[in-house]
Amino acid sequence: MTPAAIVFDFDGTIADTEWPIYEVARDAFRAHGLDFALDEWVKGIGLADNKSLPELLEDALGEAPDPAVIEAAVKQRAGWNSRMAAFPGVADVIAAANACSVPLAVASSSPTSWVEPHLERLELRHHFVSIRTRDHVDRGKPAPDLFLAAAAALDVDPSGVVAIEDSRHGCASAKAAGMTCVVVPNRITALDPPNDADLMLESLLDFPFRRFGLA
Repeated sequence: MTPAAIVFDFDGTIADTEWPIYEVARDAFRAHGLDFALDEWVKGIGLADNKSLPELLEDALGEAPDPAVIEAAVKQRAGWNSRMAAFPGVADVIAAANACSVPLAVASSSPTSWVEPHLERLELRHHFVSIRTRDHVDRGKPAPDLFLAAAAALDVDPSGVVAIEDSRHGCASAKAAGMTCVVVPNRITALDPPNDADLMLESLLDFPFRRFGLA
């Protein structure tokens, strides 16, 4: 059956943001003589209200981090922001949804000020009827609020929606909203995959269009 809508997560699902963010944090920790383990970082992927890099460093150091290191991290992050690309297969799913008149939305734990400019730069914003971010709900993921808000904005029953996620916490959020969840882990979230996804894919290039009535 064709879905009533498709709702994408943003970070790590539409665009490869999560690895560069980890690299920035790792380099800042190393500059302070500290390790920053990937297997610890992945546990927070998909959660709302994660601590900022200065806060993480202060917790680890027991004092304020070096301002020069934070400044370097900001510059490093700005550099990759302009080069970040959409994942392979994202455009294919969007095109199939458009061809079948299936509305699209985004439900992201990040703020609107992060998501909207990236979607504009990637020339994808116009495809999405609604963007719901952490700014729009009281509770972020893994609570269901973001996905429920996206469904409400589209005026569709959540049970008919297909959510596309990359993380354990994002999948939990979509499932709690009553949606079918397709999970496509990236090189970070593959270290902590969910066990309750309706479908796991290695890439959106493998999306089963016929199974979801989009072919």
